[in-house]
Amino acid sequence: MTREQIKRMQSKIGVEADGFWGPKSISACKQHLKNLMPKDNPWPKSDQSSLREFYGIPGDEDNLVTITFPYPMFYGGKPSSKTRVHKKCADSLLRVLNGIKDLIATNPSIKSDAEDYGGCFNFRLKRGGSTYSLHAWGAAIDLDDDDNTFKDGWPMKADMPLEIMEEFAKEGWVSAGAFWGYDAMHFQATQ
Repeated sequence: MTREQIKRMQSKIGVEADGFWGPKSISACKQHLKNLMPKDNPWPKSDQSSLREFYGIPGDEDNLVTITFPYPMFYGGKPSSKTRVHKKCADSLLRVLNGIKDLIATNPSIKSDAEDYGGCFNFRLKRGGSTYSLHAWGAAIDLDDDDNTFKDGWPMKADMPLEIMEEFAKEGWVSAGAFWGYDAMHFQATQ
């Protein structure tokens, strides 16, 4: 993100708009997103036992349903109209995507970030880890993976718009970029 984009974001989250993304901005951004989340967050904690208890066995395709994207999406540059997601997340993810669709109508600058689909269900371990990724349950989605790679720090290098993160927060989803400081493409249905 540019310094001006960061300043605008800082103004929105209630910190001094100096263009420097440091501890105060990080804390304010996390709090801003938490304030948008449902009081009784419906999602499980992110430890493996809580995930198994809530979502079942990772990789169990009987728990998946297919949703149709409410706006044009592209996977690897090719049109993609559907994805498989855990049945407990499907309605919530559709509400998020419909909110993003509405955002695109009023703020076309986020379109390229929103339409670049990087995947949902993928039975695999976390990168470099020995535990399952939320993708293994179909409880995560990646957007704009070309501009928000796993290691890129957000928002200094990765450029996922705060407006997209806000749509996920309204449904209780965690935005990795804001909460972890990297992997800004990743959103997951956990606390």
